Amino acid sequence: MPGLHVTTEQRYSTLLQQVIFAPNLNAREEFLAEAFELGRGALSQDAIPPDELVAIHHNAILCFSQKNPDMKLCDVVDLLTLPLIEMSMAYGMSFREQLEKQYRALLDKRLQESHRLEAVGTLAAGIAHEFNNLLCSIIGFSELAFEGLSDEEPAKESIQQVLVASLRARDLVSTMLQLARKNSGLPSEEIDLISEINSVIKLVDVREKKLEINFSSGVPNAFITAKPGQIQQIILNLCINAADAMEHCGTIDINIESTTSDECLTGVGESAICITISDQGTGIPPEVQEQIFNPFFTTKEPGKGTGLGLSVVHRMVEDLGGRILVESRTTGGNNGTDFRIILPFVDKDKRGTSCQKKCSLYKAHNHGG
Repeated sequence: MPGLHVTTEQRYSTLLQQVIFAPNLNAREEFLAEAFELGRGALSQDAIPPDELVAIHHNAILCFSQKNPDMKLCDVVDLLTLPLIEMSMAYGMSFREQLEKQYRALLDKRLQESHRLEAVGTLAAGIAHEFNNLLCSIIGFSELAFEGLSDEEPAKESIQQVLVASLRARDLVSTMLQLARKNSGLPSEEIDLISEINSVIKLVDVREKKLEINFSSGVPNAFITAKPGQIQQIILNLCINAADAMEHCGTIDINIESTTSDECLTGVGESAICITISDQGTGIPPEVQEQIFNPFFTTKEPGKGTGLGLSVVHRMVEDLGGRILVESRTTGGNNGTDFRIILPFVDKDKRGTSCQKKCSLYKAHNHGG
């Protein structure tokens, strides 16, 4: 092992000889205690891999044989392994301590997140009822006012903005409740992804008037098992994020394909559907990608983002037995982000039914707003 862990190897070689030639039992025990401490240091300081401990011992025996050519190893064979036993024992104990420390840190982190989510759930449940009552009044009277004004009235656009803000506030309450409660009381059912995504596109089309949304499906049907509203909320959150990344002007591509990729199918099943949502925004830096699914994490300015959207998406996808993968480009002239949602696929053809393939293009336009 030339050039690797020279200090540890040389010290162990010296200790091996000291153990063999120790003048008495007490001296030998002291040298073995040093070997024990050397084992601790091998993990905590030098970070020597486990398999190299044996190599260090082997080299020490070769060195001993070269320095003592006239001595028969059979005369000292019972002493040769003592330092290795001590060093390996200490190494193993240190390794276990490190694992336990990492495990405790992971548990603490998850416990803190659980407590935080529980607090959000308590807060959301407490304010949802009263806040929704207020929003219903605001939305209802705003709609009456909007319908009572002609298109020429300057106030009509302001009333429309009140409606938009009120609907976003209602969505925020729903998002907080979804984040806090892992499972709703609604039963799961077979959901047509193509139909669900078309519904979301119409909603985004109304809200984002400068966006163009391309939707295509590479499969004749795309059915999954989910609860009503889950897919719409997942797609809507990702589309709103894409719109924000492009400053609400550009193209969002949504595509559905079946997938057989090992990377995608890991933990999902033998067959899966992949929904890809792509934008040409600024992209997400690698250091930010590691945190985007954490609750309350956001890079948006205060008042423009809660950090709940992607965490809700992540939890929903996991609840559906799927995975969500992110690929983003921040340099090179091809900036943008691709979110891939992999979900278990329900094959309707095998059950004697079929669904006409749908492929549609929706271009945002002015709806009189």
